Amino acid sequence: MKLAFGSLSVAALTAVFAIGCSHKDVSKTEIVPQNTGIVYLTASDRAPAGAPELKWTRGSAYVAVLGTSPEGTSTQEVKVNQEMIWTEAEFFTDYRSEYQETVVPGTCSDFQCSTGAGKSQLWDAFYSAPGDKKSAALDAAISGIGEVSAKALVAKGYFKSKPKSWSEFTREINTAADRGVIKKSVATMVVENNRYENITKLGYAGNSCQEVKRTCDLYITKLVQVPFQNSREVQKRRIVETRSFKVTLNISGSLLLPSEKDTVSVKIDETGKVVALDSQGYNNYAVASQAVNGQQVVVELKAINRVLRPLSNNMIRQESFVLVGDKPTFVLDIDPEMIPGKEDPNAQLVIDYTVQVCEYGWTGTCGFSSWKNAKMDSAVITAARTVIPVEVPRKHKAQILYRVARKNSIFFDSKGLNERESDEIKTAK
Repeated sequence: MKLAFGSLSVAALTAVFAIGCSHKDVSKTEIVPQNTGIVYLTASDRAPAGAPELKWTRGSAYVAVLGTSPEGTSTQEVKVNQEMIWTEAEFFTDYRSEYQETVVPGTCSDFQCSTGAGKSQLWDAFYSAPGDKKSAALDAAISGIGEVSAKALVAKGYFKSKPKSWSEFTREINTAADRGVIKKSVATMVVENNRYENITKLGYAGNSCQEVKRTCDLYITKLVQVPFQNSREVQKRRIVETRSFKVTLNISGSLLLPSEKDTVSVKIDETGKVVALDSQGYNNYAVASQAVNGQQVVVELKAINRVLRPLSNNMIRQESFVLVGDKPTFVLDIDPEMIPGKEDPNAQLVIDYTVQVCEYGWTGTCGFSSWKNAKMDSAVITAARTVIPVEVPRKHKAQILYRVARKNSIFFDSKGLNERESDEIKTAK
């Protein structure tokens, strides 16, 4: 062929106090902090190597009420445990990503060139460079060698004299790779992947060369998962004593709409005393408790105030601003469940709206700054559909800016929804 050249599975649990006694070679163990877990042991499991902490946990009980039934009672058995707690280091097999050389079958090339003995400015620059600049000059001369490998070749005395042929050059590179001075994947990059570029710019090509191909092993670098021994701190617990309580929760005074729900939970300590209260829902609760016979606990939960919630944007089903027989008409459809009823006697659902108009010219358009407020008004929404006729001069465009709010409500705050903007309509000339 004539070529023309131009330019661990998880390790056994190991107590913190016994790490120095029996584990694998520390030099091969990489400690990487992990999230602490909690493991409960049974009586047959190994005891801790050192003094653990003894601690009483808290038991939990809860009661839920719906808007359709705002009072309720729940009786539960609650267990409060005394636990022995300690921390151990757990060794396990983990994985990390590393670049490794891999042998793959491929095709190598040998060149037989009629002329070309390494005459090039790049070689001249390398051999004339001072000692501290030689590795940089070699990196510039050889494509694919890289700064690290160039430094290693210079430090180990390679290329003391200029190779007289491409064969001598590849022999020098491969010898360095065989001796571990550079990686074999680097040698593959230089003499195979970048062979055409290197044979030309290093002055070995001459006018023409014959390329002879042969099968060979090539070395490439791949990112692979490599196992290593990692470590994490694991909290161990063992239950040493359990106290059981019969807990009755009575909840009352909840202010809820039919679709709403409150859930209240309490935590009790080893004496049966309520030490924490958490409510999820729409009311805040006061708690009072009484222990009976040491094993029965009665908890009274009474709502003390409603947490007013904002209106949902989903309450607006649809809106339209259209001409009905040449009469501008604004139509608003809302969720009928949002209209106040007997459960909220003083509340009103109100719409505050502004009619904006703009006179249009012969082009049918009007500028942004031409919009003017023509009318501001309010209306009480009493049905699922509200229809508001609007007066708009002829030859004008119009739109509605509006905001819906629920006033004087015991369930919702009075901020209302964010202001919304209707479509535009255009009256006749």
